[in-house]
Amino acid sequence: MDAEQHFATLASVWDDQAEALDASMGEHGSAARTALAAAPGERIVDIGCGPGLSAVALGAAVAPDGWIAAVDIVPQMAEAARRRLASAGISGAAFTADAGTADLIAVAGQGRAFDAVHSRFGLMFFPAPKPAFANIFRALRPGGRLAASVWGHLGDNPWMELTTATATQALGVDRAPLPEPGRPGPFSLADPDSTAALFMGAGFDRVVIEPVSAPFLFPGDGSEAAARVLSAGPLGAAFLAASDSQRADVIGAIVAALERHRGAEGITVPAASWCITARRP
Repeated sequence: MDAEQHFATLASVWDDQAEALDASMGEHGSAARTALAAAPGERIVDIGCGPGLSAVALGAAVAPDGWIAAVDIVPQMAEAARRRLASAGISGAAFTADAGTADLIAVAGQGRAFDAVHSRFGLMFFPAPKPAFANIFRALRPGGRLAASVWGHLGDNPWMELTTATATQALGVDRAPLPEPGRPGPFSLADPDSTAALFMGAGFDRVVIEPVSAPFLFPGDGSEAAARVLSAGPLGAAFLAASDSQRADVIGAIVAALERHRGAEGITVPAASWCITARRP
């Protein structure tokens, strides 16, 4: 199953659990938005917008005269973003498009280039990242900027490594569900040197990749967050298709595996991402 099929299958899960997943991600979810420092009046495109939380926050930052375009390849995600933007009274719109190939200025920009590009964990899934980044570059005005978050190496993200490994065994999945490094998937841009080369090859300059080290939170007893991570992750379809008792067993096994990370706020597991900033000359 490719990324588009995966997220289409689990779009309702992401929509229903968006706020809770956002809280679990903490600083990893907000780092790119903070680095972008959106200003009133700017026009911003949010690539891989998912259910729209980042788009709403960016839209509020550029209000009252700015505009936000929320773009996702999955129609259900774009619709969830459209609904959140409308509910929040944000000036902008949501679009279903492949940001790696679509003319973003024509499709989502009302015929005008963007001041900035934002993406929160939406750039790792392009099957051909070099031309995709060049396409995104063309959507920016000269001097326009980009800020994006991508996950670091799997080994530096035990919140994913432990949950996936434990669930793989408990569900009887016969192959590793995570793609190899360098292939489209959550960790495809984990190597900062090769990622910087991709952006510079696409035309960007002032490429800076900063580490973000902050915990991934499984609040309370950890079971609800573990279920959310599994439901929205690479094993989501298999987990949701399992029986109630099997899902309970899987969650119990994951919580036990994460128990050594328990603290006063719940289970706080180390996590690592990269915050990328760049500019179109």
